[in-house]
Amino acid sequence: MTDLETKEKIIKAARVLFADLGYEGTSVREIAKTAEVNVASVNYYFSSKENLFLEIMRSGYRECAEDLKLLLEKNNGHLEDTLVDFLDHFLTNSHDLLSHFKMMMSSQHSHLLVSEGTEDSSFGPPGGMIISEALKKESPNSGPQDIIWAMRTLFSHVTHLSLIHTCCLRTNQNVAFSTKDDLEKSIRRITRLVIQELKHPQHNANNL
Repeated sequence: MTDLETKEKIIKAARVLFADLGYEGTSVREIAKTAEVNVASVNYYFSSKENLFLEIMRSGYRECAEDLKLLLEKNNGHLEDTLVDFLDHFLTNSHDLLSHFKMMMSSQHSHLLVSEGTEDSSFGPPGGMIISEALKKESPNSGPQDIIWAMRTLFSHVTHLSLIHTCCLRTNQNVAFSTKDDLEKSIRRITRLVIQELKHPQHNANNL
């Protein structure tokens, strides 16, 4: 077995265990047993459980940001269509999304650690800078605080719908307005509302 194959076996086993048992509930010994390697191999390739956890999280973080960038380029910078495609990407890779979400929730400081040194470190979610730049083009007069609010609102909506669909809606056909078309319409609607709020903040504030 090559070094790369061994390393990938460890990462694959650790991702499942971290997602199912949490960071604190997973031991290096259990990771080695599941990967069918010895404990020394885990320590050799990753030095510690924390480093292994962070490598998995950083890899997922970078991939998510890169995928979003490619989707925006594919849609010629059109944010609404990009976010709809982003939902489809999440649904297609729902197992990975759920695993990374569970891993993130299992470690109190995981986001600060995985985003460190990336272009998104000051924005929050992966691809945050990409969404923010697209929003600035839609509403060039909006300030940084409004742009960050809009970016986080849109990213949260897409990931929330993806997780809810993966965990609950996909297996329950009796929930109203829960088809993929319904989810896409929801994303288009919230995107238009957020952009409208950016462009006309005072008008909308008067109607609160």
